[in-house]
Amino acid sequence: MRTSVLLVAIAAIFVGAGVAIAQDSTSSISAPCLDIKATADANVADKLKALNVEAEDLKSKSVKLPAGTQKNAVELQLKQIQEKLLDLVFQQECDRSDMTIQVLRGPHDPATQWIELTTYFSTNRKATGKSAPEEFFGTERSSDNQFGKTIVSIPTARKKGDMNLPSLWRFERNPDPAQHFVFKEVISLNTADAVSEISKAISQGKKSSVLIFVHGYNVSFEDAALRTAQLAHDLSFPGTAMFFSWPSMGTTKGYWRDEETVQLSEDAFDAFLDKVATLGASEVYIIAHSMGNRLVTTVLRDRASKGKTIPNLRELMLAAPDINAEIFQQKILPGLAALDVHRTIYASSSDVALKASKVVHDYRRVGETEGGVLIFEGYETIDATAVAPVVRSFGHSYVVDSAKVLGDIADTLYLRFNADQRSLPKEGTPPQQWWILK
Repeated sequence: MRTSVLLVAIAAIFVGAGVAIAQDSTSSISAPCLDIKATADANVADKLKALNVEAEDLKSKSVKLPAGTQKNAVELQLKQIQEKLLDLVFQQECDRSDMTIQVLRGPHDPATQWIELTTYFSTNRKATGKSAPEEFFGTERSSDNQFGKTIVSIPTARKKGDMNLPSLWRFERNPDPAQHFVFKEVISLNTADAVSEISKAISQGKKSSVLIFVHGYNVSFEDAALRTAQLAHDLSFPGTAMFFSWPSMGTTKGYWRDEETVQLSEDAFDAFLDKVATLGASEVYIIAHSMGNRLVTTVLRDRASKGKTIPNLRELMLAAPDINAEIFQQKILPGLAALDVHRTIYASSSDVALKASKVVHDYRRVGETEGGVLIFEGYETIDATAVAPVVRSFGHSYVVDSAKVLGDIADTLYLRFNADQRSLPKEGTPPQQWWILK
C-alpha cells in the first residue's frame, strides 16, 4: 500500500518507561481518513452489502456466459463495482469509533536532531526527466533497470515506526528536517558504477551485510525510498540498505494494473538479484511487503529451478503477503524448498488492505489470519494482529509501523534466533503451530 501518504501526521503509539500519554489536540482522525472522509459516501454498510450482492450476481452471470462481447461487458461491470467496493472498505474502517490517535511524549525527549541516510536502489520505472526527488521516477515501466542512490533526512527525536511528514492540515507546507522525513536527493548511477560503489560500501560497513526491501501495491518511488531509509534506521542496520522499486501506480484503484505490472517486473528483479549476487555480501536479508511478495517468491522460485543462487542469503521475510494462499501452497512452496534460508511470515487479522484484496479475489491471502492462521511447512508464521496499529496505513504496514514487529525482525536478523528462541508465545499443535507477537 501507499505508505507515505497514509502515514502523514500520525503519531507513534509505542509505550516505553517513563513515557506520558497525551491526546493530540489538533485532530483525532488520521490523515488518510481525513482525505477519505472529505469525499465519503453515506450509509457505507448498506452500500457495501448491496454492492457485494450485485458483485456475486455478476460473477455467477459471467461464469455462465460464453466468451464474447456480452461476457466482456459483464466483467467490465464487475470490475467497476469492485473498484467502488475497494473505496468503501477503507471508508468503513475510517468510520470506526476507535480510530483515534494517541501521542506519547516522554518527559526527557532528546534534543531535536536529524541524520542523513543513504540507500541504494534498482528500479524498472522510467525516469520522468524531472529533477525533484519525489518526481524523479514515474509509473511507466522501463525495459532496463536503473541503479542509483537516495538520500533521506530522518529526525532522531521520534519513536521507532513513526514517519513524520509535513501535514497541510497543520499548515506545514515546507518540511522541517528537525521534525519531518525529507526526501532530499536521487542520484543516478550507471550499472558498473553502482555495483562498484555498493560493493565498496558493503566492504567498509560495520558489517558486510545487505538489507533488501521490496515494496507492494499502491507505492510510489518516493514512498519506497522513505520506507527503506526508515526501516534501516529503526533496525539500526549495520550494513548497506537497498530497495527494488517496481512501477506501481501508487493509487488505490490501480490494483489490477499493479497486479500485471508486478508480473511484468519479474525479469527486472531477476536481473537485479544477479547483481546482488556479485556484491560480496556476507549476509543478504530480503524483506518483501504486500504484493511485492509475489515478485520476490516467484523470482526466487524460478531462480532455484535454474540453479541460480544468491550467496549468503540468510533471511526471507514475507510481510503481509498479498498472495493467493492456494497458489502459494501448491506452486511456490515446492520451488523454494531447496533454498537454504530462514523463512518468516508476518500476518494479521486487522490488515484492512488484505481484507480489501478479498474484494478483488475470492481466495484467502497468505498474510491474513481472519478465520485462522495459515501454516506453511518450512515457514515460521508470526501473528502480529495484537501489535499491528490499525490507525496507521490501515493495519497493513505494521512491518515498519510497529515497534514490536521491528524488534522481532532485529532479533531474527542480528541474533539469528528462531521464533522459539525469541520466546514468542506459541499456539496450535505440531505441525500446525504458529507464534504470536504481543
